Amino acid sequence: MDNFDTGLQFALQVTGAELATDSPDPDTPLAHVLAFAAEHGPEAVTEEVIAKAQDGRL
Repeated sequence: MDNFDTGLQFALQVTGAELATDSPDPDTPLAHVLAFAAEHGPEAVTEEVIAKAQDGRL
């Protein structure tokens, strides 16, 4: 485990969160954003893309 993983695990414990390892439901905004990022690259994901996904336009 490297320093990043150790820090991430600590942050997750402190916040009471857990890292999801399953794929999201395919008909959710997150799944649409992930598909967009896979097709166009993660740098193409902007606030506008997120807003479109939340509004069901992506």
